[in-house]
Amino acid sequence: MIISTYDRCHYRHLKLDNGLNVLLVQDPDSRKSAACAAIAMGHFQDPTHCQGLAHLLEHMLFLGSQSYPVANHLADYLSLNGGHVNAWTGTEQSSFYFDAFNSGFAHALEQFSAMLSKPLFDPQAISSELNAIDAEFRLKQQDDLRRLYQVHKETCNPAHPFSKFSVGNQEIFGQFSAGQLQQMLMQLHQKYYRAGNMSLSLVSDMTLDEQEDLCRRYFAALPHGKTNEANAYPPLYLPEQLGVILNITPLKTARRLIVSFALEDVHQYYLSKPLNLISHLIGDEGPGSLLCYLRNQGWATSLSAGGGIQGSNFKDFNVSMQLTPLGAAHWQEVVKALFSCLQLIRQQGITQWRFDERQAFGQMAFDFHDKPKAMDMASHLATQLHFYPPQHLLSGEYLMDTFAPELIKHMLEQMTPDNMRLKLILPDQVTDRAARWYQTPYSISPLPTDFIKQCRQPKEIDELRLPEPNPYLSVHTQLNEVDQRFLLPVKLCSTNNLSFWFCQDDEFRQPKGELYLSFDSQAVMQGANLCAYKRIWTAMVQERLNQDFYQASIAGLHFHFYAHQGGFSLHTSGFSHQQFTMAEQMLRQIVRFDYTRDEFEQAKTRQIQAMQNSLLNKPVNRLFSHLSVLMQPLSFSMEDMLPMVEDADFAQMQNQHTHLLAALHLEAFAHGDWSESDTQAFAQTLQQGELAEKLRIGTLPRQVIALTDNYQLAVPCQADDNAVLLYFQTPCADVECIALTILTEQLLAAPFFNQLRTQKQLGYLVGSGYMPYNQHPGMGFYIQSPQYDNATLVREIRDFLHQSLAGIASISESDWQAIKQGIAKQLISKDTGLSMRSQRLWLAIGNEDLNFDQPQRLSKQILALSREQVLHFCQGFNASNGFGSVLLYSTQSDQSAQPLQGVHIDNLPQFKANARLIR
Repeated sequence: MIISTYDRCHYRHLKLDNGLNVLLVQDPDSRKSAACAAIAMGHFQDPTHCQGLAHLLEHMLFLGSQSYPVANHLADYLSLNGGHVNAWTGTEQSSFYFDAFNSGFAHALEQFSAMLSKPLFDPQAISSELNAIDAEFRLKQQDDLRRLYQVHKETCNPAHPFSKFSVGNQEIFGQFSAGQLQQMLMQLHQKYYRAGNMSLSLVSDMTLDEQEDLCRRYFAALPHGKTNEANAYPPLYLPEQLGVILNITPLKTARRLIVSFALEDVHQYYLSKPLNLISHLIGDEGPGSLLCYLRNQGWATSLSAGGGIQGSNFKDFNVSMQLTPLGAAHWQEVVKALFSCLQLIRQQGITQWRFDERQAFGQMAFDFHDKPKAMDMASHLATQLHFYPPQHLLSGEYLMDTFAPELIKHMLEQMTPDNMRLKLILPDQVTDRAARWYQTPYSISPLPTDFIKQCRQPKEIDELRLPEPNPYLSVHTQLNEVDQRFLLPVKLCSTNNLSFWFCQDDEFRQPKGELYLSFDSQAVMQGANLCAYKRIWTAMVQERLNQDFYQASIAGLHFHFYAHQGGFSLHTSGFSHQQFTMAEQMLRQIVRFDYTRDEFEQAKTRQIQAMQNSLLNKPVNRLFSHLSVLMQPLSFSMEDMLPMVEDADFAQMQNQHTHLLAALHLEAFAHGDWSESDTQAFAQTLQQGELAEKLRIGTLPRQVIALTDNYQLAVPCQADDNAVLLYFQTPCADVECIALTILTEQLLAAPFFNQLRTQKQLGYLVGSGYMPYNQHPGMGFYIQSPQYDNATLVREIRDFLHQSLAGIASISESDWQAIKQGIAKQLISKDTGLSMRSQRLWLAIGNEDLNFDQPQRLSKQILALSREQVLHFCQGFNASNGFGSVLLYSTQSDQSAQPLQGVHIDNLPQFKANARLIR
């Protein structure tokens, strides 16, 4: 098995006597263990008369097995052992995965095996779970990606299983009795849940021998055999479904053009990856690129190449573009420019040095990738077992070993207008049909003959050129020596206007680093109007950086420039060697940033579109957004900022951006493979020149609104579903209060989901969470429902909380200790990679946890909490007891006022202006 340079894990591939394909991973650094089972069965295998059955089967496996008949038995057990379980059903695969603390892994694996091999399929549970399936379907009716996906299904070959409806709903399942559904589920399960049809991956700190013993103990009894299907599917598209244009009207405002070329299955070419070079050259964003040309014409704002659906006999190669209104009007010219780019690639792009460069980048990505969490690793590897031989399980996605110019040419030969499908996704189009299930308006028609002819013989565009050799290709892998003084963050320099923290990595030992540069701006105190302009400005800066530093981004130097409530931040990451130099160049560009009126207008249009679309988000997301605005003084709602962005003008933008940069404070943190001297030199550059002249203020306080009563806030929503979010603000923010909040939420999370989602079927989106704002703790409980009104949802939440005292009191002493120990372990669990550790240390700096030990203090505090303390704390749900609360609920324009408890917030900005602030 090919293993990367810095990989400290040990691997063992084996096949059990029953045919089960297994990969075991011993990760000595892991504090959690994980498992994933991937089954070669998805919605392609649904019976034609009962589409969605595989999805229903996925749901039913969680609702009891012969050995563990209680619904959600595994989820309940994992909640006591620091883990959780989840699943998905795709086109040709289904996947089930979980994680747990190492001490609870063996018993969890036993339950996992029973869940997969001996499900109950109880008829009563089937009838109940249909409500959840239907609620999930209704939720996805408002999802533009799902709506677009259905149009795709309706316009492909109806004899191909891709055309099947994958979700299922009451209309389909309601045709059958619970007994009939039970029989179909049993038949589907018996046919496909066989060892030869499945793969299993385990990740743990256990030895490989111990893992193999568990694997054989719990999975050797799976039925033998493999479901031998020829998978001789017909072509995905009929001839009349190629060379066509689909006009599609989305729910949200969008202007997208997706050009799809129908290819054969390309997985067999994974060693040479012929599409890798093509997608790289089309998707280039630097000077001379297709995107740069389209931007200069004012036609497009972003472009990606290489995605698209893929299966056992098909692959769509997609080129997807976000268009401007002008680009939407000139979509034919945009497509012709794409074919000019393809012609240029045919003539100049298929060269050995370009392949060598892509090969080198693939090797770098393989050698230096961050180790994922145990559950993510198990999920990924279980899937890979279906697609790669053992020697390439780890490397198959990354490495390219053979330059195959004829194969690249073969792929390019299929990228023709006659083998193309255009999806034009625009508002207010003329359409003549609606996709079934989702009612997506669309039309399909052949592309004009003259247009196809022009695409076959594209004109040469002088501005287009292929990228030069990448200057960031060379990576210094010689690591710096670690100085024991910098194993925790230390301030290298500190003034009233700037703090620069530095920490070296002594564990992951890769030539990488993470750099955070966070600027507070005095101007944000001016309010929503300045913040509206800040959105436009940061979007313009990020787009310029994307263009100017695109070569760096594909060479493993990543960057993100974004707005936050106090100002804006630049975060860079990846290989450390040239990162300080890149960051210095970016900061110089940010300070000197100049932009044209066209750039401003394009960024403004994109922000308006994004803000308008956010108003159409599903109700529960709208509630969370408003809660964030409510709790943070320097945050403003989309409703308040949207008119300001719409009225923004170019001259005022220049004025506001000058204000934004006039008085700044910088908090910086460098963590990774840098020497003290190099970091000191970079820190000194920040204290000199143009940037230093703008560092004039101290850090802005991160305050939080004090909820001094029980409030309610109506949130306008477009979707029909009702939704409520009940948020409790903890009385104080000391370690004990934080620990009580975390422990209480964890104690209530599983029973809340089980009672209100699984048993009462109130909705598909049901849950709770620990939700601190600006370091002040709190917790929330939410439900989104397609069938119950808000008053009912609120009553159910309050009834649950009222009964929570009895529920906590009834927990057995062993479970009580297990829960506390599980949470305590999670808080101090080891970081899986440099980026995760950097993020944790950066958060500690922001929280002024300058001993960097809050997780340890919280862990110790949780272990010390008594049941009586938690019960007393929970009384705050039902009496004031120091708690403040706010009930957020969705409302539609045609709804009358609802009789809900709490002091109504009529004017959110006015309420915040008059509210007491914490910290």
